[in-house]
Amino acid sequence: MKKFLQNKKGRYSFRNQNKPAVPRYPSKDDFIAMPTSNQGWPEEFGFQLGGSGPSYILSVEEGSSAYLAGLQPGDQVLEIEGQNVCTLGFQAVIAIAQTQRNIPPSIGVVSRIQQMDITPGPDGRFGFTIVGDCPLLVEDCSPCSPAGRGGLRAGDYVMEVNGIPVRQHEMAAALIKASQGRTLRLGVLCLGPRRKVRSSENMDEIQPEGDGMRTDRKHKALEFNRKIDQILGEEPEVKEKLFAVLKQYAAEKKVDWLASVLPDILTTDEQQTLIGHIRYLPLNLCSKWYHP
Repeated sequence: MKKFLQNKKGRYSFRNQNKPAVPRYPSKDDFIAMPTSNQGWPEEFGFQLGGSGPSYILSVEEGSSAYLAGLQPGDQVLEIEGQNVCTLGFQAVIAIAQTQRNIPPSIGVVSRIQQMDITPGPDGRFGFTIVGDCPLLVEDCSPCSPAGRGGLRAGDYVMEVNGIPVRQHEMAAALIKASQGRTLRLGVLCLGPRRKVRSSENMDEIQPEGDGMRTDRKHKALEFNRKIDQILGEEPEVKEKLFAVLKQYAAEKKVDWLASVLPDILTTDEQQTLIGHIRYLPLNLCSKWYHP
């Protein structure tokens, strides 16, 4: 989870943090020109929203104020100026943001990119097509294709190919083609509910999430725990406080509260590097990751 807010110099900063968690900030002599109102939000601030509920960031323009703030494609919008908008469609979120007094309004987000490992078929192909640029839309994907069995669906957005962020169709297509015959890893934003689909060929039920996606969530949980042990291994009290806060956030989902208490728990520069990792935690798993 990350919480963003305009500071006095017209740039974004993390609430209650002295240093940024991502190296995207311009020097103190460089400033981003800000619009004089929120009527052009979010496009005039450099990003695009989509989704009928929840709302997601579909693209971020490089060099924009949103980019420098650390907003990323695949982020779900949870709050606008402390108001819970996690279930609203993008048009409703835009309407709320455009009426706010602060320019730009603060925004709370969490990454919803899911990693899918797709094993190619006998012909070395994956069985899906993508169209468009920034974002890249999955136009066609049969449920019984290798990609379909991996969890991909038509209407999803491809944000990463083999760990590389992609914005342009040409680059994504080249990376996918280079992976033919080998396992392909996609970072995907899935919009809408995932329903069980029954294949007309083999009548096997395909679950809402592929094995690759579930495996990736477990992998992220293990990686986060290892990072915690590495940084807080000698500070059990800090570790206990951190997980207590994450458990409470998983239950209450109060983004503003979490953004305000984390810097009070993680006080050193090294400890505060963990804040950047928390944006990738699935909310419904936070309470399951710590086993004292």
